[in-house]
Amino acid sequence: MKNIALIINDLKGNGAERVVITLSESFIALGHSATIICFNDFIELPVNKKINVLSFNINRWRWIPRSLRGRVVSYFLDRFILRKIGAPDLILSNLLPVDRIMCESKLSNVNLVVHNTMSSEYKFNLDLIENFKHSEVFKIYSKKPVICVSQGVADDFKSLFPLHEGCNQIYNPINADLIKTYANECDVPYKNYIVHVGKFKREKRHDVLIKAYAKAEIDKLLVLVGQGALESEYKALVSQLNLTGKVIFAGFHSNPYPLIKNADLLVLSSDFEGLPTVLLESLSLSTPAISSDCPSGPREILPSNNLFPQDNIDKLAEFLSVPDYSIYKTELPDKFYADTIAKKHLTKA
Repeated sequence: MKNIALIINDLKGNGAERVVITLSESFIALGHSATIICFNDFIELPVNKKINVLSFNINRWRWIPRSLRGRVVSYFLDRFILRKIGAPDLILSNLLPVDRIMCESKLSNVNLVVHNTMSSEYKFNLDLIENFKHSEVFKIYSKKPVICVSQGVADDFKSLFPLHEGCNQIYNPINADLIKTYANECDVPYKNYIVHVGKFKREKRHDVLIKAYAKAEIDKLLVLVGQGALESEYKALVSQLNLTGKVIFAGFHSNPYPLIKNADLLVLSSDFEGLPTVLLESLSLSTPAISSDCPSGPREILPSNNLFPQDNIDKLAEFLSVPDYSIYKTELPDKFYADTIAKKHLTKA
């Protein structure tokens, strides 16, 4: 039996957090021990009772300058891990706040999971690669092996870290059976609707989706599931385009699967993604899905006929205007199933 630790800032309702829970469930199903360690005791998502969830309070160390914080806190985090669960066979560190600490860890087999294309997320210009080499991000991700969640993320990482010898690519997993169970938990109050699931932040490009929906002039609701800083801005855009009553701001749902299952179509309109979990979830529920052809992720999940050019309102409007969305229906590829992905991680333990 392997002892596996998965470390993340919290368990808010985002893609990386769902992935950590799914992976933990898969490790346990395969007969191993999985512990999730959070830096903040904030849980929005349902967590299987078999998963051991621990809280390591990072806030007590905020007074330490960021340049020193990793080296100081990693010492205490290493001791916390050893005391609580013993020496892990595999540690998966997720997202920058955690990677900043775990890149300094003295424990063995620490892997930093890269969930997004760094050049897009941190706005790095490859023409200025020498400047990038002096950045905090470069220093963090040069220190440990990394696992990239898609081939596009791996290609982007290698372009930024050409000398890095520990870059591996393992897809994020999807537990299709569990998602189907959750999808039947409740009814939804909408019919004949298109759905988008994601935070209201700039890179998700709700503005492109809303404008394309207005241009398409279709007789379906647009249901936006999520929350975030830009929600009021997009509500103003909906009002400006006279779409009030047609665009529904449904708020955050810890279980969005009934809304995905019963939608006529799921749309992703992002400028960049790593490996968009919501597309995998949509396919597992047999819901037709389309996406922007952003630099990584969607093209590894969907066929080319389901991809529209990034930041292209006119083309997205065309996709939304087709009379039958069943042309966008496609199967979930076997390579994304949770047990397959968990076994790939275990080869590193």
